[in-house]
Amino acid sequence: CLILTRGSHGSRQELFCSARLPSPSRPRNMDAILDLLSDPRRIAAAAFVALAVKSLLDRLTRPKDLPPFYSETPYIPWLGSIVQFATGPREFLQRAALSTGTGCFTVQLFGKQMTFLTGSDGHAHFFKARENQFDIREAYAMTVITFGPGVCYDCPQSKMAQQFAFFKNGLSDECFVRYMDLVQEEAASFFESEWGDEGEACLLESLSDLFTLTSSRCLLGDEIRAKWKSSGMAEHYLALDHSFVPILFFFPWIPNPHRNKCVTARKLFEKMFKETIEERRKNPSKEKSNDFLQVLMEAKYRDGTALTVTEITGIMIGVLLGGQHTSNVTGTWLMSHLFKSKEWMDEIMDEQARIFSTENLDETLHPAKLSFADVQKMEVFDKALSEALRLHPPFFQLSRAVKIPSKFKGYNIPEGHIVNVSPGASHRLPDLWGDDADSFDPDRFSPERKNDIKPYGWIPFGGGMHQCGGRKFAWNSLKVSLSWLLRNYELEFVGKGAEELPKEDYTTMVVAPTSSHTRVRYRRRKPSRN
Repeated sequence: CLILTRGSHGSRQELFCSARLPSPSRPRNMDAILDLLSDPRRIAAAAFVALAVKSLLDRLTRPKDLPPFYSETPYIPWLGSIVQFATGPREFLQRAALSTGTGCFTVQLFGKQMTFLTGSDGHAHFFKARENQFDIREAYAMTVITFGPGVCYDCPQSKMAQQFAFFKNGLSDECFVRYMDLVQEEAASFFESEWGDEGEACLLESLSDLFTLTSSRCLLGDEIRAKWKSSGMAEHYLALDHSFVPILFFFPWIPNPHRNKCVTARKLFEKMFKETIEERRKNPSKEKSNDFLQVLMEAKYRDGTALTVTEITGIMIGVLLGGQHTSNVTGTWLMSHLFKSKEWMDEIMDEQARIFSTENLDETLHPAKLSFADVQKMEVFDKALSEALRLHPPFFQLSRAVKIPSKFKGYNIPEGHIVNVSPGASHRLPDLWGDDADSFDPDRFSPERKNDIKPYGWIPFGGGMHQCGGRKFAWNSLKVSLSWLLRNYELEFVGKGAEELPKEDYTTMVVAPTSSHTRVRYRRRKPSRN
């Protein structure tokens, strides 16, 4: 800027050239500037110094009514606390919460002011905020790469709300009653073909494959499920699956190596959905399909407009990814804890025997069909699953962009901040869950203690208007699939997983257990007769 603004009426090109022509009248400091600009290392150093000075000035002149600013050494200008957040995000946020003691604090990450709300009051403030105040769409702008334009977070608020309502309509308990047999058929078929009678396998990968198939069967429809592999959809689904890269949260505009693959995958999915929809509409007399695709085909916006095939495709991709990711990760965490807690595994298996011994007198653990009523009787399973989700919520943090300033406990959360809650950190804070918050104790969710849970204290599925619409489908799918697995196979973790719980893998958007700790040895159970 100094070079180009020097002079009077010359063009940019003339000024740029004249700056390089030897001139006896050119100031000496101009040569120093040109030398600086010719050395990338000096440019980087100058930029770093400028950022450091700006960071220092920002902190010195920071308004006193803003949330407490938390940082640790090393603190890097502009990058902020990225070292601590990248290497141990849960522990870092817990230290920040305990150090500030305000239920509200700000950290800097990649130049963004990230304000976190903790505790029952903080979570309530986050989830109860109006949509035009805490905007979810701007916070998750990177999802357009995966879902496509005009879907979910890439459309106006009113339209987004209507699309989320379609989720709830097609993933309710009533719908799952129809899906029950499909989930069991997929589980039996998958383990028969992929596992057989005995061997070893990665549980995380196996459950990922299983829940992809159950979700595609129940949600995408029989026609799509039949063509899942032969059409190339299974292969292209991996491109969509890998497109959720955490760095895109901060920089949704940067080049993404998966972008072109996602576009290709969406085009294939849209082609397959279009063919299926047209075939169903050509045969109205044919028995109506009981799947989520049919729900979306019949759905209409408030103005009477039907969904386009592009919108149906984006919503279906979102439901498929959400159901598969959260289910296989949660299922693996639950199994890891159960096999480290013999007393709870024994209670789970005793419950299974009690449920099936009364209605299946010949085979106590191997009923041909599991009813929806049977699933609702699994109270011990419910407690264990709730506790696994407390310790390992699929999404580490939930975020919104602040569009209108908000007051919380006397602090001003200004426009431009990213406001967050972190289930991954808050679920283990003593003020919400006691001094043993890190322990696996399903009895926290027993009828006697359930009332002790503070409002908005348990948020693995979020809360408020954006609470996960597929939570009931995911919950029932997990219970049906995992209870089937436990009734039909004897399992034991081997390798690293035999000695310790898996570590959290924060390199993906859904916090998965490290695959090195999820290998199991299995053997098919023999029917146990009364």
